[in-house]
Amino acid sequence: MTDQEHWEWADAKGPRGNFREAVALFDTEQDLQDAVDDLESHGFSNAAVSRPVAPDAVESALRHPVRNVAELEDDASVPREAHVDRGSRSTVLLVVAFVPVYVLLLVGAGIATAHGMLAWQAAVLTTGLGLFGAACGGAIAFRHARRTRERLRREQAWGGLLLWVRTGSLNQEQKALDILRRHAGRDVHLHGPAASMQIH
Repeated sequence: MTDQEHWEWADAKGPRGNFREAVALFDTEQDLQDAVDDLESHGFSNAAVSRPVAPDAVESALRHPVRNVAELEDDASVPREAHVDRGSRSTVLLVVAFVPVYVLLLVGAGIATAHGMLAWQAAVLTTGLGLFGAACGGAIAFRHARRTRERLRREQAWGGLLLWVRTGSLNQEQKALDILRRHAGRDVHLHGPAASMQIH
């Protein structure tokens, strides 16, 4: 869907330039994720699905507080980012938690070797550093998870989790609308330039 030459839409500018998009709000992250999974299983690329950036960044870009998510749905100035699913976030958290452990275990082994420590001394040192790394990694992962929960809470307080789906044809447009509604999407609608003569 990156080749606009083959899109059916007219050159008239819509909210995101010459993009036709389906828009929906979701009450829960699970409903949103189910919709994204369904979209991807029906041929929509990950690049076609986007979400607003974190609430603080949105308000900073707009230079005013957001009272309701309806203010954002069709506003071209709202900064966006790719949707990141929960599985990917969990993987990132595991990596974040593990890296400090790995690094400090290597440091401990290096120190033990450099100072010619006895086996038990090396074991105590590396174990201690490993535990310290685990504590650091756990703290970082906890803060990241807390920020994610707070972000979802704030978006839900605005009125819902906003999702945009870029479409490249009349068929994709209808398919996106059906999928979003099927997964409890609210205020499902389209924005962008009107369809022109279909290109074959």
